[in-house]
Amino acid sequence: MDDHEIVALAKGVAPFVVERVAEAVSKAMVSDELAAQIASAVRLLHESPQIAEAKTVPKIIRVERDEAGNFMPVYDEPKA
Repeated sequence: MDDHEIVALAKGVAPFVVERVAEAVSKAMVSDELAAQIASAVRLLHESPQIAEAKTVPKIIRVERDEAGNFMPVYDEPKA
């Protein structure tokens, strides 16, 4: 999976979890104490910041050594 697929999956999972929890609570499948904890978790999910897509990271195409013998990464040129 690449980063874009993971972000898409995360965006799709949160609403699914909220729906399943609401369904379980509405059917009285849980105790009152657990229902209160679930409601708190659902509020937390709604208050969570939006999932941001990852920025592309430059890729290292090779590693060279400088005059002092230190490793120097050479990055791929960004495509415009």
